[in-house]
Amino acid sequence: MTDTLRIYSGRNRPDLTPIYAMYEELTGRTVEMIHIPSEDVYDRIVAEKNDPQVDLLVTNTQVMPELVRREGVFEPYRASVAADYDPWLRAEDFSWLSFTVWPRTAMINWRILGQDGSRWPTRIEDFLSPELRDATLCSSAGETMMTSYFAALRVSKGDEWVEKLVDGLLANGMRIYRSNIDCRNALVREGYAATLANGSNTHAFFLEGHPVGEAWLDQGDGEVGTLIEAHTVAVLKGARNPEAARDFIDFLLSREIQEFLARLYGETPVNSAARVDWLRPTSSIRRIPATLNQIAPLVASTETMLRAKGFDVGAVTDENRRFISVGRTGRRDDREPGGKAA
Repeated sequence: MTDTLRIYSGRNRPDLTPIYAMYEELTGRTVEMIHIPSEDVYDRIVAEKNDPQVDLLVTNTQVMPELVRREGVFEPYRASVAADYDPWLRAEDFSWLSFTVWPRTAMINWRILGQDGSRWPTRIEDFLSPELRDATLCSSAGETMMTSYFAALRVSKGDEWVEKLVDGLLANGMRIYRSNIDCRNALVREGYAATLANGSNTHAFFLEGHPVGEAWLDQGDGEVGTLIEAHTVAVLKGARNPEAARDFIDFLLSREIQEFLARLYGETPVNSAARVDWLRPTSSIRRIPATLNQIAPLVASTETMLRAKGFDVGAVTDENRRFISVGRTGRRDDREPGGKAA
C-alpha cells in the first residue's frame, strides 16, 4: 500500500504546492491534496466524522476550526514548536495549530496616495474621512477574515460602535467586492486609494510587481488594535495515516519552511526561530483585545449584520459572474490588472 498523506485544504491561495512537493521528495510519501472551499470543508469533516476520508485539514482561519473542534473531529497534536506558542496561536487542547499568521491591515495604492506614509490612513475611522470618499473598498462578508475583524471589534468596542462604523463606511462610498483577491485587483485596476486587506495579500501583490504599500491601523497608544488571524492545520481523529499527518505538521512548522512561506507569500512565521526582517513580528503588533473564545460565538451574527447592511454580493454563478465586483468606474467584470480574466 502506498504511503499517502491525504489532505483537505480550505486554503486556495497562496498555493502550498511547493511545500507539498518538497515534502514528497524528502519523505517518499505521496501527498494527495483535495481542495474544498473553506465555507464547505468544515461540514464535510463533520459529516465524515465516523469515517474520515483524509488525514489532515489545512485551512485559512482559526475561527472555523475552533467552532467545529467541539464536534470531536480533531486529534490533538502537541508539536514541539507549538509547545512554545502563545495561547492564542492554538486550540487550548492543541486540536488545531496556527502555521502562519496574517494581520488585518490596509493595502495602499501608491498611484493615488503616494509612497509617503504620512498621507496614509492609520485608523479604521480614517476610512470615514472626506479625503477617502468613494476611494476605498473591502471584501464581502463571505471572507471569514472580514467577519472575524468586525466580530472582534464588537467584543472590544460594542455593537453600537461597530454598526455606526459600518454605516459610516458605506455612507462614505466604500465599495464591496466578493473576495480579497477581487479587492486587490480592483485597487490598481480602477484607481482606488486603499482597501482593507490581510498583510500577506499586500506582500504577495507587491512581489507580483504592483505599486502597493501596507498601512498599519490602530497601532497607537490607546487605539483599538488590529485582528491577527492565522492559517491553521489539524490532524483528523481516526485518520488512516496519523503518523504522516503529524510528520507533515512538524515539517510545516520547521524554521526553513516558515522562512520559505515568509519569503514567497509574506506570511508571518509562528516558529520563533524563523528570522524574517521585513515582516513585523506578532509580539510588536497591537492586537484587538478580544479572545478567540469571545470572537467565535459572534461570527454568525456579525455575518448576518454585515450582509443586511450590504456586505454581500451573493453567490457566484456562471450567470451572474459578470455582474459582480462593480467598481466605481462602472466596469462589471472580474478581470485582473491588465485585463486577464480572474
